[in-house]
Amino acid sequence: MKILQFFFVLSLTVSCTTIHFRSKNNIPVSFEGNPAHQKEVLIEGHKDFYFWGIEPDNHVVYIDEEVRKAGYDGISKLIIYEQKNPQDMLISFLTFGLYLPRGFTITGFTSGNMIPEDIVE
Repeated sequence: MKILQFFFVLSLTVSCTTIHFRSKNNIPVSFEGNPAHQKEVLIEGHKDFYFWGIEPDNHVVYIDEEVRKAGYDGISKLIIYEQKNPQDMLISFLTFGLYLPRGFTITGFTSGNMIPEDIVE
């Protein structure tokens, strides 16, 4: 009986969440440096999973769209972090894995040129 309880608790902590990071090439996105890009930016986001990470099977985050929503015209020296912060883990634990929030952070450098507000979605 104790083994069954152990596997039940273990199954609540294991999830199958997957976030795919892609680009549609709408604006310049690069892992390499660009001398014109001097301003460091940080863009944070969340994606929600349900039923122990089963629904949806995965999320797709388009980096260029996230950068554009933040109002910038491009990004270089791109670094992507996917994290589970303590607050997200607590929510997952309290809901027994029925709701699994996952966060991501996109960091990099930009020229600082903002896209006009009428273009930003």
